[in-house]
Amino acid sequence: MENMLGPDTSSWEANPIGYFNMNSLKQNFGLVYGQPTGKQNGYQSPIMVTPTRTQLFTPPNEEDEPGPKAQAVSVSSSFFPGSHNAISDTIFRSSDGVLFYITSKVLLTCSKKIFQEFLGASIGEQRFRDVIIDIPESSAVLNIIIHTVYGISVARHSPSFEDVETAIYRMPAYGIAPKDLIVPTKPLYELLLSQSPLYHIKVYTLAGHFKLEDLAVKVSSHLLSYDLSELTDDLVKSMGATYLRRLMCLHCNLVETLKSIILQPPSPHPVTPDCDFLEQKKLSRAWALAASYLAWDSRPESDLSIHAIQSTFAELGDRLDCDECKRVLKERIKEVVVQWVNVKRTI
Repeated sequence: MENMLGPDTSSWEANPIGYFNMNSLKQNFGLVYGQPTGKQNGYQSPIMVTPTRTQLFTPPNEEDEPGPKAQAVSVSSSFFPGSHNAISDTIFRSSDGVLFYITSKVLLTCSKKIFQEFLGASIGEQRFRDVIIDIPESSAVLNIIIHTVYGISVARHSPSFEDVETAIYRMPAYGIAPKDLIVPTKPLYELLLSQSPLYHIKVYTLAGHFKLEDLAVKVSSHLLSYDLSELTDDLVKSMGATYLRRLMCLHCNLVETLKSIILQPPSPHPVTPDCDFLEQKKLSRAWALAASYLAWDSRPESDLSIHAIQSTFAELGDRLDCDECKRVLKERIKEVVVQWVNVKRTI
């Protein structure tokens, strides 16, 4: 932990975590929430232990050294005592033993019922002051949840997508609505967008599950390269029927739109001594064959790029001797590209 005190501070004040004994935490705090007594929402429900009125921590004498049984306490680097210019009145402990010092008023600003179902009472009640509340989540997941509630970005910690995904799916268990916090301009929304190129289908599934419309629309543009045959039952069930249908329609509509754009062959040019209407039909037939390949034999996830369309039709010009035929071919390819660029590529 960074030393945020003055130059004349004692060694205990400068580095208190080296003196904290985990066995004394329960005795000194008096109350410990989140210990196992039964099942609630798939997690162990909290209990209350009779409090004792002892001081929280007693610093040892300067000459004393920590005993052999002393154990360091891990404290969050983002949520430590006095962080965020506020007095911390609530302490969370993750499943891997990291302490988070937070302010109950900030939590209640996010939701009046935040952690209420988990604790069995409002977190604003006095009995939750100066106690440790055990939260059955890893420190990485809990860190994401608290950052989101505070409205600050967790990106500097470089969380894995798996932890971000877990944190979002766990939010409702603590009275937190992802739909209210994952919106444009919010930090978690921006983080998910940055991760969507690599985890497009999972981000889309998450967006569908929580009805995050703005996020789903943005991410869907990355799904043009996704093979729908790879959808698993779990993904389908999680995203829901509505967003599954919209994803399938996106792929199907692209193919249908492509057909309507490319099936029309180049317009014939005026007859010349070297190229009559009969000769120009060769270009029309060649165009029809190329269009058929693109429209029926290609797949949306691989062959619908602008480059693929241009190169497929441009090859027809290599077999043409008439300059006018080459001209109308180039004009038609340009028209196709412009129309294809303007096609909507999101749900």
